[in-house]
Amino acid sequence: MNEQVLIQHALKLLAECEYEKVVVTAELLADKLSVTQVQAEHLLGDLRSAGLVESANIVLTTSGREYAMHVLQAHRLYETYLARKTGVPEASWHTLADAREHELSESDVRELARELGNPRFDPHGDPIPTRSGKMPEKQGKSLVEYSAGWVGRVVHVEDEPPRLYAHISKAGIAPDTVLRIDKIDSKELAISTEGRKFVFPYEVAEQISAVELTEGEQYDESVARLSSLEPGESADIISLSPLCRGLERNRLLDLGFVPGTRVKVELTSASGSPIGYRIRGACIALRLDQIERIRIRKVGV
Repeated sequence: MNEQVLIQHALKLLAECEYEKVVVTAELLADKLSVTQVQAEHLLGDLRSAGLVESANIVLTTSGREYAMHVLQAHRLYETYLARKTGVPEASWHTLADAREHELSESDVRELARELGNPRFDPHGDPIPTRSGKMPEKQGKSLVEYSAGWVGRVVHVEDEPPRLYAHISKAGIAPDTVLRIDKIDSKELAISTEGRKFVFPYEVAEQISAVELTEGEQYDESVARLSSLEPGESADIISLSPLCRGLERNRLLDLGFVPGTRVKVELTSASGSPIGYRIRGACIALRLDQIERIRIRKVGV
């Protein structure tokens, strides 16, 4: 990592810590940027010399914050672009955005924001700074701060480190997911959502933030995933999961998997994937990962 890129990563980290109200130390900087303590101290010296960090504390100056917000906005907008407009696997978004954020000019970022409709949050629920550097207020609390029996809606999923995020992504949990906490202790947390039950290690559950349901929202026991439909059963499609994005989402919508449409299991394979579904007079074969991302309500439930 060259010095300029390291400086930008450091500024982005400081802006994120400021938003999260986390006190930054040289040790934290070294850990998050994967550098030695000596390198972190040297980096802080460079940032102070450039007038980007205050001399007395590890806090961004006005110019440092402006610089950091540009990099942060570029990163999160580019992740949003990859999610909405391409078929790039989610596991690659962060790395690609890390590289692209250093190349996007202010005009590039403005154009990207306009093209995407000026989104306020990226696919993981992280706030996207506006051109002036403003961000929405932090919402929700970690799931581990709630108690058994609580129901709510996910607003943010932390995607770093990847080893923890892999558990969440595999379970199909994303911003907008409505869930119920069934059990919680110092080691693990069990939840129910969309007809499925999952148990997360405590450190994984800490990565998920959620809020109380608003008036009109409810935890609906009848909502399930298309993968739960048995041969011969029918269901009405409720929605596509937020995890169904980009080209894949467009393809499913074009095939008729839209809210209110009736779907029925028509054909199954020995391996369990793909599965054929009768929808609007046609038989459409879908992979297991696709049917996990389609929300339904079984007919008669």
